[in-house]
Amino acid sequence: MKRCVLICALFLMAPPLWAGYDLSNTVTREIHRGPVIEEVQDEPLKQQTSEKAMAPVSPAKTVYYPYTIHLSSWQDPKEACRQIEKMQSKLDMLFITKIDLGASGVWHRVDHGIFPTIKDAVARLRELKARDVIDKGAFVGGQVPYAIELGTYESVQEANDDARELKDQDMVPYVIREQDTVFRLLLGSYPDEKSAAPAMEDLKALGFDPTLKKR
Repeated sequence: MKRCVLICALFLMAPPLWAGYDLSNTVTREIHRGPVIEEVQDEPLKQQTSEKAMAPVSPAKTVYYPYTIHLSSWQDPKEACRQIEKMQSKLDMLFITKIDLGASGVWHRVDHGIFPTIKDAVARLRELKARDVIDKGAFVGGQVPYAIELGTYESVQEANDDARELKDQDMVPYVIREQDTVFRLLLGSYPDEKSAAPAMEDLKALGFDPTLKKR
């Protein structure tokens, strides 16, 4: 009789123990899988955030400057540099444009200023002539909307530092401020790609990666 009672007691206790064992295994597996799923989902988000942070910011161009005052032209680049040295105490934004004029050959123009309209350029030209700051032969030609871009910078000081290095190569660039923290280092003023080709080749030979863009 005692043996029958013991067998019945063991039989009644077995289902809860077995159910508890199965539940314990199930919970353990769920906890183990959880972190793996979260890591797989988070990885693309981290990558997207990193890519956004590294993406370059392009300045929003709102004003263009297709006109420039041409002061003089020289076949010798060193003479063009000397002319700029003589005038830099009287004028700002003086630069050299090495330009291919076709049958006339390659010349080095001493140029001044950037202007959004021909009216602005001519008004400045007349003012400078009236003050005897520039020669009577200076003129405003047709549109020269392109320039060779050498880089964009967050400060004008950084742009000017690179500009000084180019002067040792008889190249005199200039800086345009596009936004509060966007400054473009440019070289020359050109009507088209062909006229800028000699200067582009010079820059590539020096290890630069120039691009022709509207200024």
